[in-house]
This record gives sequence, C-alpha cells and structure tokens, in this order.
Amino acid sequence: MKNIFNECGLLVLVASLTIFGCENAPKQENTTVADSIYHTKVYYEEGKYGGWPANWGMWNWGDEILVGFTKADHEDRQGHTFNQASSVTMFSRSKDGGHTWTMEDAFSQGITEATVEHNVGEQSKSATPLDTPIDFTQPDFALTFRMTHMLDGPTSFYFTTDRGKTWNGAYQLQVDFPAPKPVGIVSRTAYLIEGKHEMTAFLTVGFRKADSDWREVACVRTTDGGITWKFLSWIGEHAINSIMPAAVRLGPQKLLALIRRTKPAEMAAFISEDNGLSWTKIADPVKVDANGHPPALLKLKDGRLCLVYGIRHPETMPDGRGMYVVYSSDDGQTWTTPRQIRGGDGSNGDIGYPRSVELPNGQVVATYYYNNAEAGDKYRYIAATIFDPQS
Repeated sequence: MKNIFNECGLLVLVASLTIFGCENAPKQENTTVADSIYHTKVYYEEGKYGGWPANWGMWNWGDEILVGFTKADHEDRQGHTFNQASSVTMFSRSKDGGHTWTMEDAFSQGITEATVEHNVGEQSKSATPLDTPIDFTQPDFALTFRMTHMLDGPTSFYFTTDRGKTWNGAYQLQVDFPAPKPVGIVSRTAYLIEGKHEMTAFLTVGFRKADSDWREVACVRTTDGGITWKFLSWIGEHAINSIMPAAVRLGPQKLLALIRRTKPAEMAAFISEDNGLSWTKIADPVKVDANGHPPALLKLKDGRLCLVYGIRHPETMPDGRGMYVVYSSDDGQTWTTPRQIRGGDGSNGDIGYPRSVELPNGQVVATYYYNNAEAGDKYRYIAATIFDPQS
C-alpha cells in the first residue's frame, strides 16, 4: 500500500450522539447537516484504522445495505496511518437505509484467500477454478473482485446468493489478454449484470517495462456464468496509469466508464457505442487532486447520473476538502456544479474512496473512509452520508 499522497465545510445545524448497545455495532455519531444530508459512522474504533470501501464493494437490496472495507491497527505516521500486517477485510450491514450499522467478519463468512489487505496467514485458502455457471440474476446476489497484490499477481472473485451472509469462492479470474501481456490483474469490484449468465467487468491490470510500471483498465465479459472471461478492449491510452473504474450502461450498446488516473491526477471519462469493443474519451466530469480519486457512479431511477468523489487538498475547491457530488442529465456529457456533502469538520487528506447506492425512496447512501484528525480525532473510520439527489 502506497502513501495516500503518492497514490492511493458544510455548516452543522443539528448534532446528536447516540451509542448503541449491540457489541458488534460501531460507535455512532449521527449528524443532520441540513434537511437533505445526514451523516453516520459505519465503523469507528479507537486505535483502529478503517479504509477504502471503493476497494471491496457496496450492494443493496431495498433498504438493506452491505459494504466491505479494511480494518487494521492504527499507526501514527503520515498518509495511511495503518499497520498493513494487521489488516483484514470486514463487512458492515444496515437494515434501515444506512442509519445504523452492524459489523460482520468477512473471513468467517467465506472471504478466505489472503490478499494485500486481508492478512489471514496460514488460514488462507487458494482460489480454484469455477466449474458451475453462476446465475447473476438471483435476487440476493452480489459479487466482489479481490486483488492479491497492488501490481503483480492475480485477482480472484467471490459471489453470494444470500446478501453476503455467506460467500462462495475464491475463484480464479482468468483472461487471455493480447500482447503486451500484463504482469497481473489488480482489480477492485466493478461490474454490470447483463443477464442470467452474462456480466461485463471493468478490470485494473498491471504492467512492467524495464524500470517502469503502470496499470490500465480493461473491459471484459463472461457469457457462461463466470467460467470464462473474454477480453473486449482497453479503455484509454496505453501506458497511462489508470485504475479503479466505475461504469454504467446508458443503452443497449452504450456504456460510460469513469477512471481514476494518477499522474497527473484526473478523472477520465470514456463512452462506448459498441457495447464495450471500443471507447472514445469525452470531457472529464470533475476536477480531482492529490493522486486522483476513484469515482462512485450511479444511474439513478430518474435517469440522471450521480457521481460521488473526494477532494483531498483544501485549495482545490472553494469549499475545501471533503466529499462531493455532481449530476448529469445528458449521459455524462455535462455535469452540474460540484456540491459538497461532507467537509469543514477537521479532516486531513486521508479520506474518500466512496461507494454509493440508491434506496427505494430515491435517497442516495454514500460510504467512504474519513477522519477528523485536524479536530483532534486521529482515527480513520468508515462513514456514511445519506442525501437527497433532488435537493
């Protein structure tokens, strides 16, 4: 894991603190910032570090939400203040639309392969080939991709058919890439369900050449329930470090993909008009800073696109660092003025990596990692913001 600075305020009107008795529930700090914005803590523990919902995934079944993240011991140092050797994957679940959350241990629920952020030692179970097609349309289904390293090595995947109470896997993700061959697949979770046995996935792939290394984004597809995956295209130019895509389907043959680029920092946008076989770059949706930031992209029920992202440097935006949202009503060609949904509360730059879902009532729940270090609370935690995209 690299230092966050190398990679990787709204007025509070009403505030209240509630402690829940369940031993698996996080310390909750519920804050109503405005009529349309509400913050809560998904996971907070003194002496611990919570990070990176974007790495693992977030899913919802109505008002029931599940999000994955990394838990580790806190270390006092610059950037990511975590002890990587102690890091493990966790889940947190809400059954009330994101207002309250309960912790769940990922290993005991089937996430058993050791990865760069899931150090389970000798208990680790290696990924195996998938031999039975997955039905992606099962009502309580979810899938997660998990990289074993940051550049080299494989990515595997797990799936659940009971809303993440148990996970099947790990299964090997094998793709026949064209030359030049990559040194590894280093993907977080990004996919679109297209049918019972059809899924389009957006993978981050690692390369090395002489003394340099970089990553690129590939579009791949399975039509046999995950047993085999076919390479469709690279998204973007060769040898530009590109990671952590998010994508939505805009039409039968039309896709939009947003990609985090790091050197220089950019959130790049690409359109495909031929179902992922080729891509055209369009205008960036937003300005980002530090070493880029991953997008949390949704297509809302009203047809608009909703993009949540983080800003790490206070000088980048007039409202300073924090979490922001923008919308598009024309398939990503233009976007609204960024609105800050979280900020001004003493955070430093170690924030962001969001995921988001839309609830049945039309509200959006975004999870991300956050801190209030400049206000005296140094521990990083997983936060949720619930907001109304109509306001």
